[in-house]
Amino acid sequence: MSSAIEISNLKFSYGQHAILDIDELKVKAGEIVFLYGPSGSGKSTLLELIAGVLRAQGGVLKIGTQNLAELDSAGLDSYRAGNVGYIFQSFNLIPYLSVMENILLPFLFQKTQPDLNEVKNLISDLGLKDHINKPVTELSVGQQQRVAVARALIKKPNIILADEPTSALDYDHREKFLKILFDLCRKNNTTVLFVSHDRSIEKLFDRSISLIEHNRVQFSPTEVS
Repeated sequence: MSSAIEISNLKFSYGQHAILDIDELKVKAGEIVFLYGPSGSGKSTLLELIAGVLRAQGGVLKIGTQNLAELDSAGLDSYRAGNVGYIFQSFNLIPYLSVMENILLPFLFQKTQPDLNEVKNLISDLGLKDHINKPVTELSVGQQQRVAVARALIKKPNIILADEPTSALDYDHREKFLKILFDLCRKNNTTVLFVSHDRSIEKLFDRSISLIEHNRVQFSPTEVS
């Protein structure tokens, strides 16, 4: 099976403060992976590198066959728009927009238009069809979370990056949410890299990876995450 993410000798620092120094890390295409580590261990930084928001300062970071180091800023923007869906811990929904408007946000600055039948199916799969015209501020936390998932999946990205999006839910709701997310991703062979410090959900994933074990930077609780 081909690799969705392939990392070797990846280095990143904030100024003189080293955050990541990863010898090797691979995630297979279509794999659903749990990446764990304590707060401050560099999990969010790694996601931002994979998303092309940050640029590595050494080593190789390949997404599929594309080495991100070879892309300029415009190339990274194009890569991110076409390949990555991001689910944030705080969801990052626009409060004055409706559910539907938030879901379609990735198309706002794109020349392509969404397939409305696929949009309707995704909204139905996530149990949001009765809420599409509501402001997202009227939704429960769990419903807002599903809106964030719909927005991340709407363009059928190759990779979903999830930054502790279940932290506000109790275990039963976390498990239900993850089942919905994983079923949708498996349908499209979408790779998932889900980061958290909460290992109670680890058993739900195909595989788990300890960032501490892969990162040659000695972890300190005061480090930036």
